[in-house]
Amino acid sequence: MQLKLFKPNKSKHKYVVAIDFGHGETSAAICALDWDTNAGQREDNVLDIDLDSRARKKVITSAICLSNGSAYIGDEAFEHTDDNAGIRVCFKQKPTSLTGDMEKLMIAYMKAVYARIRESQQELSDDNHIVYIARPSGWSEDDAKELYRQMALNAGIPLAGLTSESRAAIFYAKSPSVNFSKEISKGCMVFDLGSSTLDYTYLSDDDSPIDHGYNLGASIIDELIYEEYMLSNTDVAEFIKKYPVYRDALLFKARKFKEDAYGRNEDSKTVMSFFFDSIISENAETYDEYSNISLRLKISNLNELNELLDRKTNYMEKIKKSLEDFRDNYIPGKPVKGIFLTGGASRMNFIRPIIAEVFNLPIEQIRIDNDNPSLTISRGIALLGTSDAITSELISRLREDLTKVVEDKSKIDNLINTLAEEIASKSWAIINNSCSTWVKEGTTTDLDELKKWIDSAIAKFQERELSYTIETTLQNFMESSTNEIRMKMNEIIRQYAPGREVSYSASVNVGNVNEFDECLAEMRKVISEISTSDAFYNVMILLIAAIAAMFNPLYAIIVLMKGWFESDESKRVAAARKVTDKEKDIKTSIETKIVDTLKNNERFMSKISNLLNNYLTQIIELDLKKVIIPIE
Repeated sequence: MQLKLFKPNKSKHKYVVAIDFGHGETSAAICALDWDTNAGQREDNVLDIDLDSRARKKVITSAICLSNGSAYIGDEAFEHTDDNAGIRVCFKQKPTSLTGDMEKLMIAYMKAVYARIRESQQELSDDNHIVYIARPSGWSEDDAKELYRQMALNAGIPLAGLTSESRAAIFYAKSPSVNFSKEISKGCMVFDLGSSTLDYTYLSDDDSPIDHGYNLGASIIDELIYEEYMLSNTDVAEFIKKYPVYRDALLFKARKFKEDAYGRNEDSKTVMSFFFDSIISENAETYDEYSNISLRLKISNLNELNELLDRKTNYMEKIKKSLEDFRDNYIPGKPVKGIFLTGGASRMNFIRPIIAEVFNLPIEQIRIDNDNPSLTISRGIALLGTSDAITSELISRLREDLTKVVEDKSKIDNLINTLAEEIASKSWAIINNSCSTWVKEGTTTDLDELKKWIDSAIAKFQERELSYTIETTLQNFMESSTNEIRMKMNEIIRQYAPGREVSYSASVNVGNVNEFDECLAEMRKVISEISTSDAFYNVMILLIAAIAAMFNPLYAIIVLMKGWFESDESKRVAAARKVTDKEKDIKTSIETKIVDTLKNNERFMSKISNLLNNYLTQIIELDLKKVIIPIE
């Protein structure tokens, strides 16, 4: 049965716990959820968790030993390794099922790490926290991501979300403690070199995050040291052949030698010596025979190790090729103003020069967290998880409040009134212009001639401008409604996540909204029917009545007497003035007719209601995507 993620709950959850289950090492962090604190007053309060309280270690080796029904992790795992219960390190791999041996081992490790976190953090109870974890960016397939979520949930972890390791790193890089925000806004990359994979993430203010990973983890170097420096010792080769369960223990020693070597000055020699009693339990049958075997690893300087690495694995060239591949095929043409390094292995001396060459960047623009790169991911997960939890509350509130805006029936009334006012205004302009033209260019003083002039102008308006007027009015109305919604959104967003306010669009493209074309066609049809029949016909009646009012008996005598002395143009001026004096009445009549007809047209009202609801809902969802932190 598929388990569900835990949903952030303001009334229950007080903390976010972040865990970086790394291939080589594991770290964790905790962050308090200050739900009711305005974001502007909320400080980054990420605390690293002691995963080995006895040694006060924030970072433990990703090692596990299953012995006598118990799971021992970190340094403890080495204390319980014997001939039957071998230690496992570097066992994290892309999941393919929940029942595979490696997946079950990882679930056991997840469960043990979470139990240790609960022991370390006394403030945590069963229901007062949620957990976020990360995955390698190379695990981009939906099936792999879902399996990894299910593994954590099956380990008893109250998982709320999964993110990529490099995305967590870049979120940490935006924090005040690192201050990499300027580079991120212009376009930057995260270079995350872990034990199993090399992951890249690209981010800028203009792009959604772009992730990709390569199977170029630093464990390749561990394997080289194991093969070239350890198995060259005949005693070690014989021991491992007889007891392969100790292979991972020696790989761990190889990794420690690598870390020691790359943590020194390039010209310094590195020496490591150890006896096998450090990897064999005293209870093991092999202890007496092999515990006194010693192994000494030595390099004169880093150049010696790098040359061997290059000759045997072509590792540096492969890293260079992966950078070029990501640059050319995943972010072609995108600016890269800085690169942030994370993962303990990113400190190796050949990394930054390769990056600088590929991206033509000065070394100072290739940054690393000088505090502790091994904690970068867990800290980033904590910050990202906290933002996700808080913005989930924000999204719920926004959806609740904005649903009222979408369902507000007065919006349709406002649209119809705006539409009627716009068409009435344009109709009046046609009437007014027709009167003016008739005065100057008319051939008679016959009222039928004026009516023909007005009819002709209105017909042209219907043919050439009516659709455009309707569409423009609708688009302007949509844009105005969109801006209103965004203003309401931003009032709430400022309380939760200042700086993530939704920007205002210069124009709103409604052409892609479902039902827009159909609704627009219905609107054209309705208003065309009005303009060809009732509304404009009634306007004409008003016009003729207004002009005919001049010809009552008394008025007719006066006109007849004046007609002996007036020109035809003067007569047309007088007639036209009688029409133009009726502007307010005529415009009101047109508006009223349009409003009443549209509101009584059930088909139109249904379509415009669906259009507005669908459009505004889509706008809200699109804007919310800008607010939601991209966890995945």
